[in-house]
Amino acid sequence: MEFRQIVIETDRLAFPALTAGEGPAVVCWHGFPDHPATFERLAEHLVAAGRRVVAPFLRGHHPATADAMTYADGITLAADAAAVAEALADGEPVDMIGHDIGAGVVARLAAAWPERLRRGVSMAVPPPATLAGVLADPEQLKRFFYLFLFQVPNIAEAVLAANRDLIDYLWATWSPGLSIGAHRERVHALYGDPALAANALRMYRANFDTSLHDPALAALGERTEAPAAIPLLMVAGADDGCIAPVHFADAERGLAPGSRVEVVAGAGHFMHLDRPDEIARLVLEWFST
Repeated sequence: MEFRQIVIETDRLAFPALTAGEGPAVVCWHGFPDHPATFERLAEHLVAAGRRVVAPFLRGHHPATADAMTYADGITLAADAAAVAEALADGEPVDMIGHDIGAGVVARLAAAWPERLRRGVSMAVPPPATLAGVLADPEQLKRFFYLFLFQVPNIAEAVLAANRDLIDYLWATWSPGLSIGAHRERVHALYGDPALAANALRMYRANFDTSLHDPALAALGERTEAPAAIPLLMVAGADDGCIAPVHFADAERGLAPGSRVEVVAGAGHFMHLDRPDEIARLVLEWFST
């Protein structure tokens, strides 16, 4: 299956995106260290089911938007998703999938802009309302070493600039045994661009540095970090080496009634590459209800 590149014009930014298929849109948001094209195997199933897949580059993750990441907080990214949804569907709600950082995008969109979302799927990261418990687990903090590394100016930049070894290590430990093939070259190219790598670091630093939060969106914080207003499908990988599946046991506490939590056997963090058939089955079933 071949993606083609488009630009989605919104009132916030012009977002480069990959797209394939025809029919009602499914917007897919990627995470770190990732690239929109890694939705390809999942997209094949969605396109076969009569859907149009649209996979935007996160703000600051494409050369065309490299200078557009003044703010890098999760609310900013969710506001971007709301704008993209509005532009694609003329104000009608759309179906949306988010993975890793994209999972937070979908969860925050569902909480603060529920009118933009018809059905949402959040993959590999628990809901914002339960993340404090994740950070209370010392074993999980070891897995999050990269998050803390990325807070150190100059050292983090030097590690990413030297080579892509850290990127390869994260992929190998987060989805053990996965062969990503041609996607590796795309991921390496994205994070081999110093400007785009710097923007990825800004996203992680925004977890702690409030100067990277958009003050115009600050009032939405109470809503975006609370349980979403509409049900979500939350999917975790049983073999995830980034966030242990035990941290999804409490996920329903951070979700709206009617939500579902699925832990997929044989899947790691990049579950849409590990088990694309099973993820597609869950997603299409969720979209049809």
